[in-house]
This record gives sequence, C-alpha cells and structure tokens, in this order.
Amino acid sequence: MPAKRDQHQLIEAARMYYIEGLDQGQVARRIGVSRSSVSRMLTAARELGIVQIRINGDDHIERNRELERELMRAFGLREVLVAQATSANTPLDSVGRLAAQLFTRRATSATRIGFSWGFTVGKLIDAIPRRTLRPDTKLTPLVGGMPVLDAAPSGNTNIQTLASKCGIVAERFDAPAIVESSLTCHAMMSESSVKAALARASACDLAFIGIGSFGVHTSRKILDSMRLSDEEMATVLAAQPAGDILGRFFDINGTPLGPPSSERVIGIEIEAVRAIEIAVALAAGKEKTHGVLGALRTGVFDILVVDEGLAASVLAGLSGQSR
Repeated sequence: MPAKRDQHQLIEAARMYYIEGLDQGQVARRIGVSRSSVSRMLTAARELGIVQIRINGDDHIERNRELERELMRAFGLREVLVAQATSANTPLDSVGRLAAQLFTRRATSATRIGFSWGFTVGKLIDAIPRRTLRPDTKLTPLVGGMPVLDAAPSGNTNIQTLASKCGIVAERFDAPAIVESSLTCHAMMSESSVKAALARASACDLAFIGIGSFGVHTSRKILDSMRLSDEEMATVLAAQPAGDILGRFFDINGTPLGPPSSERVIGIEIEAVRAIEIAVALAAGKEKTHGVLGALRTGVFDILVVDEGLAASVLAGLSGQSR
C-alpha cells in the first residue's frame, strides 16, 4: 500500500490523465516527474483499484468451460453456458447477461421467440441491448400473466419492453397464469383467445424459460395462489414436487405432476416445450438446485444457462443420488 502522500500523487496523475485528458508528458510537467514515472504511476493506480476502467456496452461474462462440458455430458444438452462467479455481479445478473448474449446470437434465425415470466427472464430482457431483428419476428408469452405473484413484470409487460428494443411485434396472452379451480381452468382453456395464445406459444422455434424450485421464491407463491383444499394440498405434497416449468410442477425425476395442480395453470404443458426447436432453461442461485435437476430430467430442454455455484450444486446432487 503506498504512503498517503504517494497515493495522493497517484490520484492526481490519474485525474489529469483520465478526466482532464492530458497526455503523459503534460502530466509529468504538471507534477514535476519524468514521463516514464507517470506511466508507472498510472499502472499502479489501476493495480490498486484507484482507477477502474469500465467499457459501456461490454457485456462479456467469463464462463466455466469445465462445468459446461460436465453438464452437457450428464444431461445430453446441445449447449450449456455457466457464468463464473465474480464480486462485481450477482448470480442472477450474470445469468441474465449471459442469456442475453445467447439471445443476440440465436434470435436472428428465429421466427417466433417465447418467454416465461419471473425474475430471471426479467434480468435477461433487461440485459438485451437495443438491436434490430427481422420485421417478421414475433415475441410471445408461453403462459398467462402473473403480475400478482412476484415483483418482476408479467410476461406481457416484459415482452412489450423487448419488442420496443428490437423494433418488432409483441404478441399477448391475455389470461391469468394460475386460477383457483379446475372448472375455471377448463373453461378458460376452451376460450378461443386462449386457444390462439396457446397455439402461438407452441409454434415458437426459440424459447427462454425460467426454472422454479419448489418452495423457493415464485414457485412457492404459485402453489399458494392455487387455493388448494387441504386434501388437494396433501396430494401435491405427497408427489414430492421438485420445481416448476411455466407454473407446472414436476418431481426430482422430471415426471410432471398431474391434478390437482396441473388443472390450475393457463399455459402450454411441459411436454409441449419439447416440440420447440431450441428451448433454453434459465436459473440462478444454489437454492434452485432441485428444481434445475428435475427440470433437466424432463428432457425437454436443449440449452441451459446457470451460474457457477448452481452448476456445481446440480452436478453434486446428481452424483449424490447415483451412489
């Protein structure tokens, strides 16, 4: 650590060079040292963190290639992106930014792109820079809206935000994601507008879907919002749900749960995700381990985007269960 007087000189040299725009010779004359001394001082200022250089628009996220390869082998995935842990970004931010890079790479060849709702998808959409996509590209929700269940924007709102960035059309899914009775669910699923929204969702050739882990964050609120009876709740819990995809629960082996919870969701079914050409699963945080493990075992996903801690935890969980 430099002495206080030396540190003050480093700050002055950095301020003149980076903020005032003086060249190294001018800085040297101002503070009475040689030009080579200024060069060394600027280097020291960067190494000590006095100067931190940030390039706007540089969304590069370092990846853990070893964990990516292990997950691809374990689950037969087409591609895996694992964001390395850093002190500068939360796991959620890193996954959102990494998924945004994937969107930029894949969206140009897609005709209809689907999205779930939730915090992770919201981070993805926030991180996508303004860009122009083909005018015939459509963005569509895969499930009804869920504005009352978490602080993240509903699917319709998220998609409209992204459509404005990309200069294309945002389709809507004007129905709640979760209803309180099977009768309401069946009635809504028979409505022509809902049928049309489901058909659009099923026709996606690229989709980004957040994975929920049972009892954590939004996944816990989904079950609460179903207003199940004590008997119905006991049935759900007896099936040992591990997580949810688009509000639909599955167990640790990837088997979708049937009624009563499946009869409260307005959106495409888990098996319908399999028909989407490229289905991308998104999740962040070790607390999502069981949900991600079960979701990957459904076999409906092609690409996974997660953070380093979650990736390692999923592999550890897989190894522990195989013993």
